[in-house]
Parts: sequence; structure tokens; C-alpha cells
Amino acid sequence: MIDEERLNDNPLIVVDSGDLFFHKSDLDFEKDNIEAAKIKSEIIVNCNNKMNYNAFTPGSRDFALGLKYLKKLESQSNFSYISCNLYDGGNRKRLFDPYKIENYDGFKVAYIGAASSFQKDSILIREPVSEIKEVYNTISSEADFVIVLFNGTKPDMDRLRKSGIGFDLILRSGGSSRASENGGNGVPLYEAGNKGKYLNKINIVLSDIRADLIDIDLLQKKIKQSEKHLKNKKLGDPNGNLDEMYKDKPKILDTINNHRDIVRASNSKINNAKNTISTKKVALDTKVDSKADILFIVDEGMAKIPKGPEMNDHRGRAPGHPHHGHNH
Repeated sequence: MIDEERLNDNPLIVVDSGDLFFHKSDLDFEKDNIEAAKIKSEIIVNCNNKMNYNAFTPGSRDFALGLKYLKKLESQSNFSYISCNLYDGGNRKRLFDPYKIENYDGFKVAYIGAASSFQKDSILIREPVSEIKEVYNTISSEADFVIVLFNGTKPDMDRLRKSGIGFDLILRSGGSSRASENGGNGVPLYEAGNKGKYLNKINIVLSDIRADLIDIDLLQKKIKQSEKHLKNKKLGDPNGNLDEMYKDKPKILDTINNHRDIVRASNSKINNAKNTISTKKVALDTKVDSKADILFIVDEGMAKIPKGPEMNDHRGRAPGHPHHGHNH
């Protein structure tokens, strides 16, 4: 799918909002297969390098083996790790660049990364919304379009959306929903869920940067809901005249007219939109064609994982323990 867009010369951005490398926030050297986890994380890095990822913001699960190991993965990556609110607990310096700006034929796209608070030794997580605002105010004059990559909780997400910061799009990880959430107000938000089973393909068409970004999915959802309501009010008669049927029930007729207005207004917005955003959910299953070079990376990496049951050593230490097999 990525190669198809590039072959069509479409400007393409590939980003990730975190919880990319590990399935939980803490891995236990006594209970978990640490070696297998490391191999799988390196497979992910190599595949993402091959797919030319643009940016990634770490979440709590990405620190499952500690900051030092995540920094090792970063050194092996050809894509940017960004986060504006993760700091070194000792020197109080940011662990990663807070943002990245890329130029697409004169059109500048900025990414700002952030995460909600989590517990991890040596890492200081500052309040995300204020940190995002500070970075946005610094770079907004340099970028035409600003995307926030947010690995966060729903309460933080709600505060971010109500903050009035002028970014254009939020891509979230850390939630269980797979929905696009806009609610008719504010900045479009897309999330693909937290289980790694879905990919969001988001299409953005910009004709006038001064005009609003119109969420096509949201408007089509509104149209569908209102048309369903109008259909139900016909009580099974597709040719039913709603004005006649409910002429003596003004409250119901007011509701009918309200739904008619929603359909008209939504269609008008779609037809007159200068800038649009829409999305397609892609399930990461057998329906997705896999490239031979990506499959080779995966197969080569998985072959390094020891086969057979995990055996503890003579002191009961699991294979992933740093002193597994040592006589002490």
C-alpha cells in the first residue's frame, strides 16, 4: 500500500504514535523472554527503515526494556524519534527532539510528539498539553500543517482537543477505539487502537491553506444517521410523505426538519470543501499484500529466536535474565 502511493507520486507521510516495540510497559527478566522481545523490536526497526517512516513518538511500552535500550533502537533507525515532554530525570534535558519539520515541494509539515504520564525510572514526564503548546508557538510560523503524535489517555486527549492550540490533526495511540472522533467541533482525531491490528490510511487534500479542513468521514456519518432517521419515520412506506404523516405532530416534524437540515448542510460542506480529510481502516491481516523484502527481514529475524521451550538455568533464571547460565 505504501509503495503504491509512492508509485503514484503522491506525497506520503508514515508516522507512529507509540507503543510500537513491546506489548507491555514492563518486561520481567525472570518471567519474560527478553531475547525474543529484543529480536522482535529490531525486526520492527528494520521493517520501518525499509518503509521509510517519517516520525515516531515513544509511549510507555516502548520503554519496557529501559531508556538505554530504546536509545539503542533509535541509533539503528533512519526515522525520527520525537517527544516534547519526555525528559531525563537527572539533567532535565529532553530525551528526544520535540518536533520535526519536513518540506514537501514548498509545503511544510510539522510533527510534534508527546505522551501522557507513566512511571519509569530516570524519566521525567511533564504535563503534555502545556509542552505541546510551547512547541507549537515556537514552530507555527515555520509550518503550513501541524500534526500532533500523541500517546495518551482519554482525559489528556480531551484536554488537548479543548486547548485551542492551532494544530491541524491529532494521531493518537494509547486508546482502545479505532474510530475517528471529531464530534463536529475542533481538530480531527484519528486512532487505530492499541493492539497493532489496524493501520489508518488518511487522505488529506489541500487546495487553500486558509480554508477549514473538512472531515469527510464525519459528515458522511451524519448524513447516514439522519437519512436512517428519516427512513424510519416513514414506517415502512418508502413513498411516505413525512409532512403529511406528521402534520398534526409539530414536535416530530421539527425533528424531521432538523435531520433534513443536517443532510443538506453536510452535503453542501462536502461539495464546497477546499481542504478535505478522510480515512480508510486497513486490517493488518492476510488481506494486506506483503513485500518480499519485508518478509525476508521478518523471517530472518524470527529465525534468530531460539526454538523449543524456555528453560530456566540451574538457579531458576529465565533465558532473558542478564546472568542466565552464570554460576553466581
